[in-house]
Amino acid sequence: VTLNLTILVTVAVLFLILHNLRHLPIIKNISVYISFFPVLVHEMGHAFIAQILGGHVQDIHMVLSAKKQQQTGKQGYAITGSNSRFSSICVALAGYIAAPLMFFLGCYLIKMDLSFVFVLINIYIAFFYLIHTKQKWIPIIIIFVLLYVGYNIFTESSDYLITSVNIIYNILLGLLLGEILQSIIITTKTLFSKGNSEWDGSALKQLTHIPEFVWWLIWTFISIFSVYQSFILFNN
Repeated sequence: VTLNLTILVTVAVLFLILHNLRHLPIIKNISVYISFFPVLVHEMGHAFIAQILGGHVQDIHMVLSAKKQQQTGKQGYAITGSNSRFSSICVALAGYIAAPLMFFLGCYLIKMDLSFVFVLINIYIAFFYLIHTKQKWIPIIIIFVLLYVGYNIFTESSDYLITSVNIIYNILLGLLLGEILQSIIITTKTLFSKGNSEWDGSALKQLTHIPEFVWWLIWTFISIFSVYQSFILFNN
């Protein structure tokens, strides 16, 4: 797999455009589906850390209709339990860090000619999702697709399939890049809005008494640094 900056940037820009036009009748449904992978990565960030630090994951739920997203105000959510304040802080922190780290990892593995590892990671994510969600049919479909993709990377069965895998890989990275940029925009608006919004920053403030602005700075720095380092990889 090779990094295609044209596909990556184009997908990221389209992601941003569709997200900001999601109030339109047709666009809102398209936006739900193109946001699926980045939102899943975000929720997995919460769930993974909860599991690693000795907590539990009750459910990982993806909201797959525009109507339900408007009603709940969420694109997805992970219901987790923590056994300590430290664990709760890490779980809240992990959501906005997950997409930047996943983006950098995907780019790094291409550079190291280990792109199949990225597929294996996504297969693991899909199995983790299968175990911890009530929406069993979604991860089952994802697992079959990823196994097929992984098989074709290992066997290099045809040029057409390898090209297809290359395009899909770059599209996923483009979606993550779009999510990173959109998250910076959303968190900035949320932080500086006059309303009292419920978000990970406010949860962290309650847990640590550290201002939301500090957590926003941490997320924004990690996001920008990850994107910067990813592009630096391919200029060396």
